[in-house]
Amino acid sequence: MTVLGIDIAKLTFDATLCFNTTRSHQSFPNTPAGFAALDDWLSQHGVTQVHACMEATNVYWEALAIWLHARDHIVSVVNPARIKGFAQASMQRNKTDKLDSAMIAAFCATHHPSAWEPLTEAQQHLRALVRHRDDLLQTRLQLHNRLRDTTNTFVRASLQALLDTLKAQMKEVEHQIAEHQAAHATLQAQVTLLSSVIGIGVLTATKVLAECGDLRSYASAKAVVANVGVNASHYESGTSVRRKPRMSKIGNARVRAALYLPALTAMRCCAACKSFVERLRKRGKPIKVIIGAVMRKLLHAMYGVLKHQTPYDPAKAFGAVSPTT
Repeated sequence: MTVLGIDIAKLTFDATLCFNTTRSHQSFPNTPAGFAALDDWLSQHGVTQVHACMEATNVYWEALAIWLHARDHIVSVVNPARIKGFAQASMQRNKTDKLDSAMIAAFCATHHPSAWEPLTEAQQHLRALVRHRDDLLQTRLQLHNRLRDTTNTFVRASLQALLDTLKAQMKEVEHQIAEHQAAHATLQAQVTLLSSVIGIGVLTATKVLAECGDLRSYASAKAVVANVGVNASHYESGTSVRRKPRMSKIGNARVRAALYLPALTAMRCCAACKSFVERLRKRGKPIKVIIGAVMRKLLHAMYGVLKHQTPYDPAKAFGAVSPTT
């Protein structure tokens, strides 16, 4: 199949088209007009369908990916680390946008990455609301810190006025999130099931759904864990190199951050989780490793309750409760 490698940035994107033995390159603005120009360029080459591959670079890729998918092109959105590794293995010594798009096309032709599917409109709207709430929280924290550090009367009054506005905006966003979920029965049912997991509140359940989409679309719970980046990463070589396993952190950092406090809550409030934690402590596991393991278990539990449409069972997630716990 004809492959299209796309190196995308905020304002522009470079495209390298490979078909038969021919390679062609062109740059376009990252706008709807640029997408239309890309369509004309493909038509000039007599191409009706491509396998387009691009990196998941910030949020700049999504509009183009949705546009290509809507026109029946196959779209793959891959982790930039995969492209970087492929370039290093290919002994690529230079880096330009044109070369990067050609490298992405070569990666696509060699590895045939899996096809990407866009979120539904309901999921996209939920994600936009949840991320906006996160941004407001971050801004509020910054303003609180500035308010704490200043003694100027006018500045304090101005900062307080901004904080009051932010508080009202956050309430409105949370109201919009609740209304959106209530208007979509599937989302509401999924939030209810996820929040049955001890430690997972409504906000955390909403964030997981907003960032990961429908967990039932994943092949397994391990795939969800890998997507979030809380899977264990091992480093061993020969008979002497044995580094301690660590969390890979190759995945969605927003979800990882959202699972930290729920893991602590589960360790404190769930008897089965307490027993699991105690077993790990007896094996000499440090506290950070234990928290990471609980985060993984919570993801397994969330995948399980949605996959089987059953409420949370702590024993299935963490094992039987020890009599001494």
